Amino acid sequence: MLEIKVVTTLQTTSQIHRRRTRALLLTLLSAALAVSAGLFAAHSASGTTIAPGNLPSWNPNVSCQATFATVHQVIGNHFNSSTQGALESGGPFGVLNGTDESSLHPPCTAPNVNGTVNPTFVEIHGISLTGSSRVDDGALGGKCGTKYTPTNGGGPYPGGQTFCNAYGVFQDTSAYTGNCETLQDPNPKICIRLEIDRDWMAAGYCGAGTVCNNSTFDALNPTQKIDVQGFVTWHPPSSPGHGYSSWELHPLTGWRITNSSTPDLSITANPSSLSIQQGSSSASLVTIHSLGSFSGTVTLAAGTSPAIANTTTTSLNPTSVALASGGSATSTLTVQTSHSTPAGSYNLNVKATSGSLVRILTMSLVVTAPPPDFTMSASPTRMTVPIGSTGMATIALNSLYNFAGTVNLSASVAPSDTTSSLSPVDPSLSFSPANVILTANGTGSSIMSVSASLLTTPGTYTITATATSGSISHSAIVIVTVSLV
Repeated sequence: MLEIKVVTTLQTTSQIHRRRTRALLLTLLSAALAVSAGLFAAHSASGTTIAPGNLPSWNPNVSCQATFATVHQVIGNHFNSSTQGALESGGPFGVLNGTDESSLHPPCTAPNVNGTVNPTFVEIHGISLTGSSRVDDGALGGKCGTKYTPTNGGGPYPGGQTFCNAYGVFQDTSAYTGNCETLQDPNPKICIRLEIDRDWMAAGYCGAGTVCNNSTFDALNPTQKIDVQGFVTWHPPSSPGHGYSSWELHPLTGWRITNSSTPDLSITANPSSLSIQQGSSSASLVTIHSLGSFSGTVTLAAGTSPAIANTTTTSLNPTSVALASGGSATSTLTVQTSHSTPAGSYNLNVKATSGSLVRILTMSLVVTAPPPDFTMSASPTRMTVPIGSTGMATIALNSLYNFAGTVNLSASVAPSDTTSSLSPVDPSLSFSPANVILTANGTGSSIMSVSASLLTTPGTYTITATATSGSISHSAIVIVTVSLV
């Protein structure tokens, strides 16, 4: 079945004609756009695991439980540097394939472009149509048909009726206040397309009398905020009618006008993702918001992916906050990694609980390995060497973060008191070996010998031993007292 996406907004007739022409051209060039867009991806969201959802579906025909999320969390943090539309590489959720997006029974989990299997069914609150846009449906530009798609059997719709997809571009105005369908705003577009599938309407899953009524959906305007549930899909082309990205909730399985009278709470974090080197820590300010006149005590907890739970700690301060109606409260999330925390991308979960009300914020944690390095130490750090004798100290070297290479040892000596400063001959120094080869994460050692000749004046000397490999250099101090006997 040939489908041509025609995208319209509230514009003049000539503008609409130009818009449709541009949309058709973009459809023909979708493959090229997808390739070029990938060039702008800064890094991958691979490995980010999202906890299964715990919110019941509003649509009785959906067996999945929804994961609470924001538009920004669904589309991720990778944006095309030209259009500022979101890229596929940044989305952490599972993504329906082209067949499943029209299925009457989409999977609750699916792999994303990075190969991570995650939940596909999400719930988003408080979003609205972008700019001066509208919902396209039927005569207004929606994709229409008289038969089910092949994935649903391919048979004719009941009574030979025609049904049309209804779709529009929505945004979270708390994160983005521009117009998703123009290029005038240089900021990243926090936008997503919502689409009620025609097969769902033909099957009675959506339409009049359901939680995804397309008629009332068509009547929405940008001043109205809605809550939605649906399945995450990536559907090119990245055209103006997609908010310059291809992220969709398709099928959209339920929507409702945001009810400010229903007590609820939401969680945000700044920053919403953390990047931490092994053995380091970082913090994010978590804010709990009262919605719908909610007031009460909220208990907070945080956790990491099981893969790093034994090597990474999370803490919240405070762990409980009191919210007044319409107010907000903050807590500081601190994440501490260890040197043994594996490098990679993981999820962080912040859980807010008040009675039976539970909300979970999923954040991204990227653990990176510091540059290769090594440590150096000396033992003992103090010694006494009689005139005419030799003392020895062990220089220990340890590879860090896969450092591998040759470490060159050298040393210098400096008098530390008045008598030693008068010495005609300082103690002499040598290493055995003078060059130590370290394997990745291995260890090595050398013996530093300190000899005092008969011409060395008794006193205190400071020995600085230095280990060098390329641009990496470390030192250790040994205090030597030269005695008469």
